[in-house]
Amino acid sequence: MKKLLNKPWFVATLALIALSLMGRSVLPRLQMTGQSALAPAPAEMEPVAAPNAPPSIEAALHDLTVPATLRDPFAARVHPEAASAEPVVPDSVDTVLLSALWTQDGETLALINGRILQPGDEIGRLKIESASQEGVWVAHWKGRDFISLGGTFTLKTPAVRPAARSPL
Repeated sequence: MKKLLNKPWFVATLALIALSLMGRSVLPRLQMTGQSALAPAPAEMEPVAAPNAPPSIEAALHDLTVPATLRDPFAARVHPEAASAEPVVPDSVDTVLLSALWTQDGETLALINGRILQPGDEIGRLKIESASQEGVWVAHWKGRDFISLGGTFTLKTPAVRPAARSPL
Protein backbone atom coordinates (compact mmCIF):
# COMPACT_ATOMS: atom_id res chain seq x y z
CA MET A 1 0.00 0.00 0.00
CA LYS A 2 2.89 2.36 0.75
CA LYS A 3 4.20 1.88 -2.80
CA LEU A 4 0.79 2.79 -4.25
CA LEU A 5 0.56 6.00 -2.22
CA ASN A 6 3.87 7.13 -3.70
CA LYS A 7 2.40 7.01 -7.23
CA PRO A 8 0.71 10.30 -8.27
CA TRP A 9 -1.91 8.65 -10.55
CA PHE A 10 -3.19 6.47 -7.65
CA VAL A 11 -3.42 9.44 -5.26
CA ALA A 12 -5.25 11.46 -7.95
CA THR A 13 -7.73 8.62 -8.49
CA LEU A 14 -8.43 8.40 -4.74
CA ALA A 15 -8.91 12.19 -4.60
CA LEU A 16 -11.41 12.10 -7.50
CA ILE A 17 -13.36 9.29 -5.84
CA ALA A 18 -13.46 11.23 -2.57
CA LEU A 19 -14.65 14.40 -4.34
CA SER A 20 -17.39 12.50 -6.20
CA LEU A 21 -18.64 10.91 -2.98
CA MET A 22 -18.69 14.31 -1.23
CA GLY A 23 -20.53 15.84 -4.19
CA ARG A 24 -23.07 13.04 -4.16
CA SER A 25 -23.79 13.61 -0.46
CA VAL A 26 -24.08 17.40 -0.84
CA LEU A 27 -26.17 17.39 -4.05
CA PRO A 28 -29.43 16.08 -2.51
CA ARG A 29 -29.21 18.71 0.25
CA LEU A 30 -28.88 21.48 -2.29
CA GLN A 31 -31.83 20.16 -4.28
CA MET A 32 -34.04 20.01 -1.16
CA THR A 33 -33.37 23.69 -0.41
CA GLY A 34 -34.28 24.63 -3.98
CA GLN A 35 -30.75 25.53 -5.11
CA SER A 36 -29.03 24.05 -8.09
CA ALA A 37 -25.59 22.57 -7.71
CA LEU A 38 -24.47 24.12 -11.01
CA ALA A 39 -26.00 27.62 -10.89
CA PRO A 40 -26.77 29.83 -7.90
CA ALA A 41 -30.41 30.69 -7.28
CA PRO A 42 -31.49 34.14 -8.49
CA ALA A 43 -32.22 36.62 -5.71
CA GLU A 44 -35.65 37.57 -7.10
CA MET A 45 -37.03 34.00 -6.93
CA GLU A 46 -38.67 33.07 -3.62
CA PRO A 47 -39.00 29.39 -2.68
CA VAL A 48 -42.64 28.27 -2.71
CA ALA A 49 -43.77 26.43 0.42
CA ALA A 50 -46.13 23.50 0.35
CA PRO A 51 -49.73 24.33 1.37
CA ASN A 52 -49.60 22.38 4.66
CA ALA A 53 -45.98 23.17 5.53
CA PRO A 54 -45.08 25.86 8.08
CA PRO A 55 -43.71 29.05 6.50
CA SER A 56 -40.15 28.61 7.80
CA ILE A 57 -37.90 26.37 9.86
CA GLU A 58 -38.07 28.81 12.78
CA ALA A 59 -41.88 28.65 12.72
CA ALA A 60 -41.80 24.86 12.58
CA LEU A 61 -39.47 24.74 15.59
CA HIS A 62 -41.71 27.21 17.43
CA ASP A 63 -44.76 25.01 16.73
CA LEU A 64 -43.10 21.98 18.36
CA THR A 65 -44.36 21.21 21.83
CA VAL A 66 -42.43 19.42 24.53
CA PRO A 67 -44.55 17.04 26.64
CA ALA A 68 -44.95 18.02 30.28
CA THR A 69 -43.77 14.61 31.49
CA LEU A 70 -40.77 13.04 29.85
CA ARG A 71 -40.54 9.24 29.60
CA ASP A 72 -37.50 7.49 30.99
CA PRO A 73 -35.92 5.70 27.99
CA PHE A 74 -34.55 2.96 30.24
CA ALA A 75 -37.81 2.20 32.05
CA ALA A 76 -39.91 -0.77 30.97
CA ARG A 77 -42.90 0.18 28.86
CA VAL A 78 -46.28 -0.45 30.45
CA HIS A 79 -49.32 -0.31 28.24
CA PRO A 80 -52.31 1.45 29.83
CA GLU A 81 -54.55 -1.56 29.17
CA ALA A 82 -52.06 -3.93 30.82
CA ALA A 83 -51.66 -1.68 33.86
CA SER A 84 -55.40 -1.54 34.53
CA ALA A 85 -56.03 -5.21 33.78
CA GLU A 86 -55.91 -7.87 36.44
CA PRO A 87 -52.63 -9.75 36.76
CA VAL A 88 -52.45 -12.94 34.70
CA VAL A 89 -52.46 -16.08 36.81
CA PRO A 90 -50.18 -18.85 35.51
CA ASP A 91 -51.45 -22.31 34.64
CA SER A 92 -51.55 -24.85 37.46
CA VAL A 93 -49.39 -27.92 36.93
CA ASP A 94 -49.45 -31.03 39.12
CA THR A 95 -46.80 -33.68 38.47
CA VAL A 96 -46.73 -37.00 40.33
CA LEU A 97 -44.09 -39.73 40.32
CA LEU A 98 -45.06 -43.26 41.35
CA SER A 99 -41.90 -44.63 42.97
CA ALA A 100 -43.07 -47.80 44.74
CA LEU A 101 -46.06 -50.10 45.31
CA TRP A 102 -46.53 -52.72 48.04
CA THR A 103 -49.31 -54.65 49.68
CA GLN A 104 -49.61 -54.58 53.48
CA ASP A 105 -52.50 -56.04 55.51
CA GLY A 106 -54.58 -56.52 52.35
CA GLU A 107 -54.21 -52.88 51.21
CA THR A 108 -52.02 -51.73 48.35
CA LEU A 109 -49.98 -48.66 49.28
CA ALA A 110 -48.18 -46.32 46.89
CA LEU A 111 -45.17 -44.06 47.30
CA ILE A 112 -46.06 -40.96 45.26
CA ASN A 113 -43.82 -37.87 45.38
CA GLY A 114 -42.21 -39.20 48.57
CA ARG A 115 -45.53 -39.68 50.39
CA ILE A 116 -47.16 -43.00 51.29
CA LEU A 117 -50.75 -42.96 50.01
CA GLN A 118 -53.64 -45.40 49.68
CA PRO A 119 -56.83 -45.37 47.58
CA GLY A 120 -59.07 -42.44 48.56
CA ASP A 121 -56.16 -40.10 49.39
CA GLU A 122 -55.61 -36.87 47.44
CA ILE A 123 -52.36 -35.35 46.27
CA GLY A 124 -52.82 -31.88 44.83
CA ARG A 125 -55.82 -31.96 42.51
CA LEU A 126 -55.49 -35.71 41.95
CA LYS A 127 -57.38 -38.38 43.88
CA ILE A 128 -56.16 -41.98 44.04
CA GLU A 129 -59.06 -44.21 42.95
CA SER A 130 -57.42 -47.62 43.12
CA ALA A 131 -54.01 -49.22 43.38
CA SER A 132 -52.67 -52.58 42.25
CA GLN A 133 -49.22 -54.11 41.77
CA GLU A 134 -49.16 -52.79 38.17
CA GLY A 135 -49.90 -49.14 38.97
CA VAL A 136 -52.37 -46.58 40.28
CA TRP A 137 -55.56 -45.07 38.83
CA VAL A 138 -55.92 -41.35 39.58
CA ALA A 139 -59.01 -39.19 39.04
CA HIS A 140 -58.92 -35.51 38.13
CA TRP A 141 -61.08 -32.85 36.51
CA LYS A 142 -60.31 -34.15 32.99
CA GLY A 143 -61.22 -37.76 33.82
CA ARG A 144 -58.93 -40.51 35.06
CA ASP A 145 -55.51 -41.87 34.13
CA PHE A 146 -53.34 -44.87 34.92
CA ILE A 147 -49.82 -44.36 36.27
CA SER A 148 -47.58 -47.40 35.97
CA LEU A 149 -44.83 -48.17 38.48
CA GLY A 150 -41.90 -45.77 37.92
CA GLY A 151 -44.01 -43.54 35.69
CA THR A 152 -44.97 -39.89 35.99
CA PHE A 153 -48.18 -38.03 35.26
CA THR A 154 -48.61 -34.30 34.72
CA LEU A 155 -51.95 -32.53 34.98
CA LYS A 156 -52.01 -29.04 33.51
CA THR A 157 -54.99 -26.87 34.36
CA PRO A 158 -55.22 -23.61 32.40
CA ALA A 159 -55.69 -20.54 34.56
CA VAL A 160 -58.85 -18.51 34.21
CA ARG A 161 -58.03 -15.72 31.81
CA PRO A 162 -59.72 -12.34 32.16
CA ALA A 163 -62.37 -11.75 29.51
CA ALA A 164 -61.06 -9.83 26.53
CA ARG A 165 -62.47 -6.36 26.20
CA SER A 166 -64.51 -5.81 23.09
CA PRO A 167 -63.62 -2.68 21.10
CA LEU A 168 -66.44 -0.15 21.10
